[in-house]
Amino acid sequence: MNNIKGEAGYTLIEMLVILLVFTTLLSWVSFSVLPMKEHNEKDLFISRLQSDLYQIQSYSISNQTPITLTFYPTSNKYVAKTLSRQTIVSRELSSSIHISSNSLEDITFFPDGNTNRFGKVNFKMGDRILQLMFQIGQGRFYVQEY
Repeated sequence: MNNIKGEAGYTLIEMLVILLVFTTLLSWVSFSVLPMKEHNEKDLFISRLQSDLYQIQSYSISNQTPITLTFYPTSNKYVAKTLSRQTIVSRELSSSIHISSNSLEDITFFPDGNTNRFGKVNFKMGDRILQLMFQIGQGRFYVQEY
């Protein structure tokens, strides 16, 4: 029988060290991806909300008809309709975003681009509050984070 000394192979200790390194790297990557996912979800929500508001305002101006935007905290959505009840925008929010306390339940966009009132709508996303503010006159709005 020929015994070959120095056979190539890995010991159990070497394999455990490699597995430990890979596990450490994978856990580091997964913990760094979660905050990025939340940040991207927040950015996507703000972008959609602003896009929907611009669409509502633009539709009102181009069709010379008032549009009422209504926020539904219980069903976690908002809907924009014309006076003839035609739906322009209907958006159900993600389960991670909730409409919380607000001073507005609805707001009307007029054909001149203005709104009928001012106030705020709060959206809760985890421990963050996103506040949609409608300003007096000219239909201006902005979103800020608390």
